[in-house]
Amino acid sequence: MYYIWGELLWDRFPADRGGPQLGGAPTNVAWHLALAGGWARLISRVGDDVDGRRALARLDGLVDTSLVQVDPERRTGEVTIELVAGEPRYTLHAGRAWERIACTAEVEAALREAGVFIYGTLSQRTAEGLAAWQRAVHAARAGALKVYDANLRPNDQATHAIAAALEHADLVKLNDREVGQLRAVMGWDDPVAALRAMTRGRPRIVVVTHGAAGSTIYPLDGAPIEIAAVPAAPGGDNVGCGDAYLALLVFGMTAGWDLTASGRAASRWAAAVAGVRGATPLFDDDRVADLLEVA
Repeated sequence: MYYIWGELLWDRFPADRGGPQLGGAPTNVAWHLALAGGWARLISRVGDDVDGRRALARLDGLVDTSLVQVDPERRTGEVTIELVAGEPRYTLHAGRAWERIACTAEVEAALREAGVFIYGTLSQRTAEGLAAWQRAVHAARAGALKVYDANLRPNDQATHAIAAALEHADLVKLNDREVGQLRAVMGWDDPVAALRAMTRGRPRIVVVTHGAAGSTIYPLDGAPIEIAAVPAAPGGDNVGCGDAYLALLVFGMTAGWDLTASGRAASRWAAAVAGVRGATPLFDDDRVADLLEVA
């Protein structure tokens, strides 16, 4: 089972771009894992409000939300999105429910059965959020694949959260901008080489996405694997494409595919998401089968 820790919120697009869409990078990852056929269980927190109930209803029947908590005080998260030349610009509304996800006894017990534990950085920026996540990652089954999708905001300086997340990660996924941020924030001349050297006694996979230029997978050993991008249909946006890519990469790896096949499926799925508006589209069974086909 895939366990995903982090923010559940609403992406507030302009009305002419479709209006509110379900989002939050970890939620997007859970969505696409489940859509591909995996059993994805989200650990997050929403407010006791209309937006929270709408979010849970949207996920119902696809993602397991039994570990999503309801906050009696804080509102459900939201991000205002402006599209500039087709690229999203985000304004995060602070002080929301997802910022204090709790590692309850129920969460700890569930994580002992985890096959994969996926997390980002955003919900660990506060001391409260970091402490809860640290309890969770230590509760996760020792043999679980631990996956870190950095999802750094521009100018993010949360070095404490980044360092803690990297300490436990077996697989790290970044984009080109985030590689540059790690160079500046962590003081690394070559972030990819530094990440691969931080082995904790065992090798680590590093993945860097390049947008329309594809992606590079640095395996446990051997040469880097270059994955070509797949052109997206016009009319969509890039919101959630990286999350979709990660979801399908992990899905393929845990299905027994090699990294090349997993990366190609991830690239196809990300392009399908880029061809529509919003991060959490629904694909019918035939489309899913086509996207998952291993050549």
